[in-house]
Amino acid sequence: MIEQILALREKGYSFRKIADQLNTTVGKVQYRYQKHLQAKEEAVQEESIDFTHSVPASYERDEITLLPQSPTVIYTFWEISASLRQMFEHQCRAPWHDLRKQLRIYDCTMIEFNGHNAHRYFDIDLPEMTNNWTIHNIQPNRTYIVDFGIRTRQQSFLSLLRSNAIDTPRFDEGDKGIHVESVNEWKNGESIEPKWLEHFSTYSYYETVK
Repeated sequence: MIEQILALREKGYSFRKIADQLNTTVGKVQYRYQKHLQAKEEAVQEESIDFTHSVPASYERDEITLLPQSPTVIYTFWEISASLRQMFEHQCRAPWHDLRKQLRIYDCTMIEFNGHNAHRYFDIDLPEMTNNWTIHNIQPNRTYIVDFGIRTRQQSFLSLLRSNAIDTPRFDEGDKGIHVESVNEWKNGESIEPKWLEHFSTYSYYETVK
């Protein structure tokens, strides 16, 4: 499957479109793709072989992916094109390496997320030259979305990329059934779509409330 995934990624397909093409789930495609990247990185470290010319470091796409790792840990990785960096350098009037990068983690459990109505959120400062991050101390059995963005000089958060939504696993059987009511409403025609599905635009600007 990984050969098919890589071939479709080369063509610019999103993970969702690849999943549709291969008749599988988005989560399985993302998992296989990330495992492939990790294996490549480990091979380079162990054998000291330069794969720079055989595997591109970036596909010049603007995309962030979020994956669950455990009930309390999630993992995200992203790609940002040179054109998007240049656009925000111009907007912020500063070189990319001087801009303060952050992740914003939203708890969007059981809501139609519009970018501003999360139950709660928190920010993580990122070091320069980072394209992935492991986020700890997440609550189990909740729905999360992550934004990659810039903290402006005016202390506002400017979102560049927004991830897919993921559900963290539950710790025990006592947490089972958090979405059952919404699923039944959807199946019975009482709602157009399950309530937890998110709808949003990619770029968002958040003013600091004082």
